[in-house]
Amino acid sequence: MTSGPARHLAFVMTRYRAAMPVLLIAALMPSFSSAATNQELEQALIALKAKVEQLETELKETQVAAKAAPVASAPIQTLDNKVRAIERRLEVSAEDATANRIKTPVVSLGDKGLSIATADGNFELKLRGYLQTDWRVWVSDKAQDDIDTLLVRRARPIIEGTVFKNFYYRIMPDFAGASVSLQDAYAEWRQYSFARLAIGKMKEPIGLERLASGAELDFVERGLPNNLVPNRDFGVLLNGDVFGGVVNYAAGVFNGVPDLGSASGAGDTSDDKDFVGRVFVLPFLNVYGPFQGLGLGVAGSYGAEEGSAASPNVASYLTQGQARFFRYRTTSATATLPASAGGATVSIPASLASTTIADGTRYRIAPQAYWYWKQFGMLGEYVASTQTVAFGAHKDDLVNTAWQITGSWVLTGEDASYKSVKPQVNFDPSSGGWGAFELTTRYGELHIDPDSFPAVTASALGTAFADPRQAASAARSWSVGLNWYFNKNFKLNLNYDETSFDGGGGGTVRTPLDREVERVVLTRFQITY
Repeated sequence: MTSGPARHLAFVMTRYRAAMPVLLIAALMPSFSSAATNQELEQALIALKAKVEQLETELKETQVAAKAAPVASAPIQTLDNKVRAIERRLEVSAEDATANRIKTPVVSLGDKGLSIATADGNFELKLRGYLQTDWRVWVSDKAQDDIDTLLVRRARPIIEGTVFKNFYYRIMPDFAGASVSLQDAYAEWRQYSFARLAIGKMKEPIGLERLASGAELDFVERGLPNNLVPNRDFGVLLNGDVFGGVVNYAAGVFNGVPDLGSASGAGDTSDDKDFVGRVFVLPFLNVYGPFQGLGLGVAGSYGAEEGSAASPNVASYLTQGQARFFRYRTTSATATLPASAGGATVSIPASLASTTIADGTRYRIAPQAYWYWKQFGMLGEYVASTQTVAFGAHKDDLVNTAWQITGSWVLTGEDASYKSVKPQVNFDPSSGGWGAFELTTRYGELHIDPDSFPAVTASALGTAFADPRQAASAARSWSVGLNWYFNKNFKLNLNYDETSFDGGGGGTVRTPLDREVERVVLTRFQITY
């Protein structure tokens, strides 16, 4: 682009060239005019000379300015270079900042635990968990066979996260009890919500209350139907949500465990496997109204199980106070003679020593439902568990059943939910905050197949699969509770549970006594993080 002085020089030169013809004409004009006097011609030449001198002066000034122009533009050039350097430094800084954002992890700590993730979201690690400390107090324990106790019910750190965004993992040990146990250990491909594939140790998707997290229960302990469903097992599970979350399905293959059982780290004991399926529907999920929180479903499993005297693979059942009220019959392979006979330990003939074992087909069916609307909620389920068992040569298919219905009412107005209640105001007496309060109630029954006690005579059990003096044939339980949610992470449960039984309380094999009514107060302090 031409500079200012150069343009001015060109303009002056143009004016000078344009004026020359005019000056020449003006100089020649007097020679053609006869009327002009010498004095007039002299004056014209003086004027012409002055014009020429003026033009020459302007030309010289322009040339000087043109020569000085590069000197004047030097600061401009220097300033331009500085601007370019600053722009480049800004570009480099932006590139470095982008690189640092990619390398620097995003750390978050809050009510959902500790989370560490890469900026692009491809990798994430979450550390959280929960701790439950219980206090069990038995009321009117006439037999004095139950002990009031404080204990750690669950102490479960949870390690979970994602790898390359679509691959999820979860590891959850439990440090409560006499030894450490591995509750969850599985990986899951989660690229599509309609089809997720998990493999490892996890919950079998059957019982509705069983599928709820141990940290999100309405009561301190799960109800009687929980006895008839499996807990955790090793398997492969395909699950997903379709139709916008209206339908949830799950289908899998598992090693197979008895009712209320969990797999150990030793793996399976037979080649037989359990096939498990579940469908749960929220028909009004996308329609606001009282039935938006209605869920209906059915689950089941089918497989086979073989047991032995060393590993019977049959279940025993627990009360809300975690006392065993039913077990299958076991006869020891040895016996101790009375002192009068020498007190020696002798072997019992195989024809007399036997144990009830699993010996064939096992299947379960579990219809289930819940309904939540505003601060009210209900949950109900029924479970029928069938197992082929054998005691010596005697073999039969036994069907045990259980059901329950629960209700909840959040007194402080928060929404009731299948998950935990989230307080609108956290506990803080100094500012008038008391958290959230919830009332709960429950009734349930469990019935043992009457064929578990066949051929019982006045003096012997015969081929009975269970001893009616030690194993109750039915249990009926009702519970009331108050839950106090201090905040999202701390909760206090207070329950009263009462369970009555048919049989299982001693007596004779022909006329067994009823087990003493269990009355227990359960208190739980729970913190989640």
